[in-house]
Amino acid sequence: MVNHTVPLHTSHIILVFFLISGFLIPLPVFADNKIQNVEQDQVYPEYATGFSVEYHEDYKVVTVTKPWRGSDESYTYVLVKPGVNPPHLGKGEEIITIPSERFVSLSSTYLPYLPILGITSSLKGVTNPNTVYTPEVRNLIQEGKVLDVSGGGSGMATGINLETLIDLNPDLVMTYATGQPEYDAHPKLQEAGIPVVLNAEYMEEDPLGRAEWIKFISVFFNREKEANAYFEEIKKEYQSLEKSVHSRNDTYPTVFVNNNWHGTWNMAGGRSFVAELLRDAGADYLWSDDTTTGSIPLDFEIVYDRAQKADYWLNPGTAMTLQELLGEDARYSEFAAVKSKKIYNNNARVNAGGGNDYWESGVAHPEVILKDLIKIFHPEVVSDHNLVYYRHLD
Repeated sequence: MVNHTVPLHTSHIILVFFLISGFLIPLPVFADNKIQNVEQDQVYPEYATGFSVEYHEDYKVVTVTKPWRGSDESYTYVLVKPGVNPPHLGKGEEIITIPSERFVSLSSTYLPYLPILGITSSLKGVTNPNTVYTPEVRNLIQEGKVLDVSGGGSGMATGINLETLIDLNPDLVMTYATGQPEYDAHPKLQEAGIPVVLNAEYMEEDPLGRAEWIKFISVFFNREKEANAYFEEIKKEYQSLEKSVHSRNDTYPTVFVNNNWHGTWNMAGGRSFVAELLRDAGADYLWSDDTTTGSIPLDFEIVYDRAQKADYWLNPGTAMTLQELLGEDARYSEFAAVKSKKIYNNNARVNAGGGNDYWESGVAHPEVILKDLIKIFHPEVVSDHNLVYYRHLD
């Protein structure tokens, strides 16, 4: 009879094996101990070309590579949790403590992303509050929870009330830069010891690239997961709309944009985000052969020669009616688009303070702008869509 009993020393070996194996089983890593642990909670730009993000065990490194036109500078920010000793800093690198809880925005284009990311309550200050369109932010302004940090002047030359800003004690101020000292706020804020970050979303040439700066904003609040989910949604819709237009054999109508202002017609460059939107919407933009990413200053006569017979005219300044537009320059009446009343302006959503939501939430919603444009040029493709940012001038 064979004895199947396991010898005592053998059973000890088996027990030790299982104990060791148990300790080798990977254990969950808790988010509180690290800056970032899960792949889907990390952001990497697909369309945006102006920023990058690197993830490390206890910190993130965010770099803005194209802060303004013609710049060869870059800005690097090292993001750490409170109480964490920052890594050795390279030249020009700045420490930013995250997540931000006292945020000041010096541009309205960042505001629509706050409710999307669920961080609106962190906002403490804005410039030009009367022009803000985002409803959630307007509510906070009216309740006195978001203060005006504007200085004197208007538009780009608004300036900053440094005293008010210091009183707010922000842990993050986000702004843009132009490379022109009279307009840029970040050097003054840095001198005052206020944490300031440059956002260069306006430099992007692709509409989806502009919207993708939601990822940039998200890293300062640890909201990468929300940013990824949002961007994937609008990207899919944008691509679907573009495909629905370009899969057809329709003729592309000709179009030109903007208006004559103080003797100069600033036409959108052929590599600008405006030109890209028009191409994606199935329009033949008359300056698409141009390689400019910004705008092209032109004389009225040059525009007239090329655009006199164009099918559509878009974005003609601030005019609300055709009569108002013609009152600006009687020569406009000679354009075919005026005669056929095919003029659409991107000012359907303007508040009492003059804030135009096309330049606010429109940056975050290129898919809606694209749908508007398709409705204008190829209405049968999106027959159930009502214009959101655009209006017909009649």
